[in-house]
Amino acid sequence: MEPVIIPVNNNSKPKLKRIIGSYDQNCTGTTIVCFCSVHGNEPAGKIAFQRVIESLGQTEIDFKGKIVGIWGNITASTEHERFIDTDLNRAWTETRVKMLEDNYEDFPEEKVEDLEQKYLWKVIHREIGNSNGSIIFIDLHTTSSESQPFISINDTLKNRFFARKYPVPIVLGLEEHLDGTILSYINELGHIAIGVEAGQHDALSSIENHESIIWSTLAFAGCVDSNMMPEAKKHYERLARHVIDGEKIFEVRYRHEIDADSSFNMKPGYINFQHVKKREILAEDLSPIGSPEEGRIFMPLYQRLGSDGFFIVREIKKFWLEVSAFLRKRHFHRFIQFLPGVGKYKEQDHTIVVNKRIARWYVVEIFHLLGFRRKVKEGNKIIFIRRPHDI
Repeated sequence: MEPVIIPVNNNSKPKLKRIIGSYDQNCTGTTIVCFCSVHGNEPAGKIAFQRVIESLGQTEIDFKGKIVGIWGNITASTEHERFIDTDLNRAWTETRVKMLEDNYEDFPEEKVEDLEQKYLWKVIHREIGNSNGSIIFIDLHTTSSESQPFISINDTLKNRFFARKYPVPIVLGLEEHLDGTILSYINELGHIAIGVEAGQHDALSSIENHESIIWSTLAFAGCVDSNMMPEAKKHYERLARHVIDGEKIFEVRYRHEIDADSSFNMKPGYINFQHVKKREILAEDLSPIGSPEEGRIFMPLYQRLGSDGFFIVREIKKFWLEVSAFLRKRHFHRFIQFLPGVGKYKEQDHTIVVNKRIARWYVVEIFHLLGFRRKVKEGNKIIFIRRPHDI
């Protein structure tokens, strides 16, 4: 079913019909919600979703739960642009979400993406209300540079547990650098939320990778029996064969932000997870831009729009992930405020302020282990907030 824009009447703004397609057999189970083309120049997820729905309709496989596809930025998609006025995947800030919750009808409609977000928010909550079991959100994306498939998540134990089922790399910590992503908003609601980057924007392999991600999600969530799923082994192996050096887990160490007036130009040839040396020249602006540390380059920008020039990531050893899970399950975060230089921030629950003049060593690493994310830096102080719905 192809989504369309349906005018309500001659005197009103268009009502956006966002459901790309859905499938269920009226059996209780997990609801899978796929966001497609939240960025309008990323069509692969939408095409892949339509293929999966068509295939499900042609098979007689038993199905529990429901799968539904939501078209993100319809207007930008028709123009094949990342966005028209502002990035829809940076719009889900605490302030804007509160405006939607408090007064949906009077939500601002000055920019194209305002209206897109307004209707998207309504559809999200309709699907949550209609679900008859747990609900998992998958945000289907592609990148401007050549890339193997990978997953990005907010670092909750629930997200980790589900994400590690896929045979692809996992990246943690993007939400500390990117404010207002739709997956962060979904996590705030308490649901599992997985971001998937399937490859370069217009590559056929990106569509195929997204198909394999969707089929794998249905199997992992118990919607279909993998033994009965058409070509289940092919989908798993398709994802696994793209992985360059194992199913590693990375954390974001650095983000190079660019502004609208920048003349940023990424040096050609970089691909995701490529090793880079400290001070290696990665891009040019008013002057050469070097890597701040040794690591791997992540999502180098090779398109016209976007404020993220590149990221630097490094691998996290699985030992530390296990330590982190142990500490979080036993609620060690309750004791962190009693350490020197650490205290509650303005008596807000789950928010901690750290004075780096006193607490100097491995502050960010320790708070990450306990399930906090870095929210903002104020002089010598760092404010951390504990991720809700972690366990």
